[in-house]
Amino acid sequence: MAEHSFSLANRQRLELSGVTNVITFDEEVIVLATNLGYLSVNGEELHINMLNLDEGKVAIQGTVNNMAYKPQGTDFKAKGKSMLNRLLK
Repeated sequence: MAEHSFSLANRQRLELSGVTNVITFDEEVIVLATNLGYLSVNGEELHINMLNLDEGKVAIQGTVNNMAYKPQGTDFKAKGKSMLNRLLK
C-alpha cells in the first residue's frame, strides 16, 4: 500500500499522495478516495491542478476551509440530494 500524506501551504495549495480516485468535485467540495478512506476537501474556488492516479498524486488550488476523512462506503451523492430536498421544502 502506498503512503498517504498531504501538504497544505497557506490554505491555498494542497498536495496529496496515496489518492486512488476522484469521487466528485466542484468549486466548493472535492471528494477523493485514498488508501485510508474518503477525504472530503471543502473550500472556495477549488480546482484540481494536477492529477496522476498512476502515482496517486493530486494537487488542488483554491481556499481550503476544512478537510475531513469519511469511512469507506459513505454515499456522498445521497447526502447531497437530501440536503437539496431539505432546502427546497
